[in-house]
Amino acid sequence: MRITTLLAAAFCGTALSAQTVLFTEDFESAPVFTLNTTDVGSGPGSNTWLINAVYSGGNGDVDCSGFTITFTVPSTPGQPGGIVPANGNYLHTASTEAVADGITCCSFAAADGFCTNPGNHFARMSTDISTLGQTDVTLSFWWLCNGGNQNYGEVYYSTNGGGTWNLITTPIGQYRNQPTWTQQSITLPAFDNQATLRFGYRFVNGTSLMGGQDPGFGIDDIRITAAGAQPHAVNTTTVTPLQVCAGNTVQVVYTATGTWGAGNVFTAELSDATGSFAAPVAIGSVASTTPVPITATIPAGTPAGTGYRIRVSASAPATTGTANAQDITISVGNNAGAGGNIFICKNTGLYTLYDLLTGTPDDCGTWTAPNGVPFSGIFDSAADPGGCYTYTVACGVGCPADDTDLCITLIDGANAGQDANAAVCNADGAQSLFPFVVGGDLTGLFYDGTTALTTTPLAAGTYDLIYVVYGQGPCPNDTASIALVVADSAWAGTGGTTTLCINDPATALFGLLTGAPDAGGSWTDPFNQPFNGTFIPGISAAGLYTYTVTATAPCPADEATLAVVVDPCTGMDEGDGGLGGLSLWSDGEVLLVRWTERSGTPRIQVFDAAGRNAPVAYGPAANGSARVGLAGLSDGVYHVRVEVDGHWGTARFVHAR
Repeated sequence: MRITTLLAAAFCGTALSAQTVLFTEDFESAPVFTLNTTDVGSGPGSNTWLINAVYSGGNGDVDCSGFTITFTVPSTPGQPGGIVPANGNYLHTASTEAVADGITCCSFAAADGFCTNPGNHFARMSTDISTLGQTDVTLSFWWLCNGGNQNYGEVYYSTNGGGTWNLITTPIGQYRNQPTWTQQSITLPAFDNQATLRFGYRFVNGTSLMGGQDPGFGIDDIRITAAGAQPHAVNTTTVTPLQVCAGNTVQVVYTATGTWGAGNVFTAELSDATGSFAAPVAIGSVASTTPVPITATIPAGTPAGTGYRIRVSASAPATTGTANAQDITISVGNNAGAGGNIFICKNTGLYTLYDLLTGTPDDCGTWTAPNGVPFSGIFDSAADPGGCYTYTVACGVGCPADDTDLCITLIDGANAGQDANAAVCNADGAQSLFPFVVGGDLTGLFYDGTTALTTTPLAAGTYDLIYVVYGQGPCPNDTASIALVVADSAWAGTGGTTTLCINDPATALFGLLTGAPDAGGSWTDPFNQPFNGTFIPGISAAGLYTYTVTATAPCPADEATLAVVVDPCTGMDEGDGGLGGLSLWSDGEVLLVRWTERSGTPRIQVFDAAGRNAPVAYGPAANGSARVGLAGLSDGVYHVRVEVDGHWGTARFVHAR
């Protein structure tokens, strides 16, 4: 066995002339191979791995279920001159029955499932080979194996010191149908830049009804070569994503050639926005001797730009890498500001919603209305509905979009209505002022100067009122002027009935009215003709005289009716029919009547000037006296007649309240 480093070798006219030899094994002395291991499901069986220089065959026998079967193992073909030394020691399989009979050349006992059981047999390198920094690593060896469809050789490699094994299928997966020695070369990228590379060989002996043909699987003159050490270089291949937000991460993938020392650190570096690395910024690193993708963070506060690049550099040895080939766009984020709840008074014009946001929103966003459709961002308080309007900013490429809701509540504006004129009559008492509001809300307050009113004043006069409806939230107050006239009511007094004797003098009817009537009114006679107000008995017609006092609108005119009766004053006179001492006294609304006491029950009657019974209330009569209630009488002249036991007497009195 030989382990050779940095040795240029030429191999029998093959393409290995420019290669560096990393390892050779000719099995001549102290081979670094372990035979018959349990790797890849292998174990003991009907065959075994041997290392020797035996090529001669021979005859033997085997007991199979009590029967002795003879066999002949052919000699193994001799090696060509390309193997150095030819026909020396080599690694090969041999049937355990043949070995027992002293036959140790390359052979195998095909598994038949009857006398010979199937099994796999593994032999492997017992030392690691380092290919760090090497390219085009090639495994070459000489081999032969006639075998069969179920009896063949396999080649494996391990990159973790034999912990796990990988089957090599290119260019050959199953080594068989080759009864003479031939050379095989295998070059795979997986062999390059490995610290613990090993190779192994397995012989697969599956059950075969037809068996197979010797020789078995033989190996010799193993060599591992490489094109040579690579120069140190780091090349950044991809950065994803190419559009990124400051503060977020990118994945940096790169290649690294050459052998890197222990403690090496690969560092991703960011250029400025023009792609210059005059002052690179480290944005991520990984400690490794092999290229491992770096998750790099774009520093917060990095200025926005579209021409950034990233490169990866190494520390052991110090190597500045090449940058990625595509520009990187860095954005500084998206800021929609802050919305919230706002109140807008209806019919107050147009509003730019962007101006109603707080914070520092970007001005490149778009609006959507409450129903989700695009919106211009100009809110018409007379036409657009209330609700939440969404502002979305997605201008920072590579940064997540930001949005905020501006929720608008529309407030009905204050409406005091139109200016108005109003008039009331103070005779109607205090009235609500709201009926005088024209077209406005009935939620306001009335002011006479600084005094708040709730009802109309009682004092006659003109009042300049201000009606104020207070606005809610942003809505202003609204006012309307109301000119209120409080008119004084008219009073014509109280009429009644009066009786005048035909020989009475002219009488002013105004003086016969009661209740302090307003002066200045007008009279009409019983024929509804104007009358001057002075009644002359015997000339003026008896009947109903009307006194009318006019008033300022809306107060109505007032009337009082006076019934004037003309009495000839001859129909009922005072007299004595035998009842002596008849006398009358007035006590307010009560008339006291006295007469000379006589036995018998008195009969008392009161007549008006026309001789009709008057509506009076007769009280108790006894002992020559009686009380008569006059509350039901109108002012005028009346007679009292008292009769007792056939004797009577009359007396005249005037009733005036």
